[in-house]
Amino acid sequence: MKEIVLIFLIFSLVAVQADRDWYKIIPAHSKDSTSLHQLASSEDVRIVGGSEAAPNSLPYQAALSLIFNGTSGFCGGSLITRRYVLTAAHCLVNELVSVVVVLGAHNITFRETTQQRIRTSTFKVHEEFNNETLENDLGIVYLPTPAKLNRYVQLIALPTRDDADNDFVGSEAITSGWGYNTTSATDISHVLQYVKVPIIENDVCNATLADITDSMICTGGSGNKGICFGDSGGPLVIKGKLVGVTSFIGDNGCDAGEPNAFSRVTSFLDWISENSDAVIR
Repeated sequence: MKEIVLIFLIFSLVAVQADRDWYKIIPAHSKDSTSLHQLASSEDVRIVGGSEAAPNSLPYQAALSLIFNGTSGFCGGSLITRRYVLTAAHCLVNELVSVVVVLGAHNITFRETTQQRIRTSTFKVHEEFNNETLENDLGIVYLPTPAKLNRYVQLIALPTRDDADNDFVGSEAITSGWGYNTTSATDISHVLQYVKVPIIENDVCNATLADITDSMICTGGSGNKGICFGDSGGPLVIKGKLVGVTSFIGDNGCDAGEPNAFSRVTSFLDWISENSDAVIR
């Protein structure tokens, strides 16, 4: 069985204060190299081979500052309603205490006037999430204070039920985040990055990553383009619709030119509808 790498970033926590300068903490590479998956979250991933996004051009992108017992972490997410952010399940486990959701950000190292920061301790992981295979790697975060929609903060459209049979193979997608830009990087990106990637067939993806299921969607890594540590939970978007949630990469790291895996949003429309106020058409 091929190894897969979660791209979730974990930091040592000096003080349990989600409003502190958590983005200045240097990530600690503490993942066991023999673990099954490399998560694309706080310890592992930033966009590779991409470009800096124009400020607030991806207004649905959320940053998640995660506070655990004794550590902190970083993930991405997508604003699907004024009350809910969709992210990866693996970002919300391991005794997570609270989350600060940052909306309207470009340079995550500053408290930009465009930003909205909402603290919450209400979140849910998919009931059938498997931490070893990363099946059903989907979670949702509730915002006790609803997001204020404006030119800097907007919702991302969800697929419709008519999209359920679309595998999107051959389509060009955009994925984004503040994660590492190389496997050897030591800090997340200060500014939001994005990269355009093609959707590939699951069978092709499975040849490299293994254990790819129908509820996952993959992008090709040609040109060393894709996700990296710190990007976990972030969006994969096609023509303005959220089709994937960043999940994991292969065991050879972010810049090996291998496929990347995402949770396929169309496989979870019922779950999203049941666990949020999103209206699925």
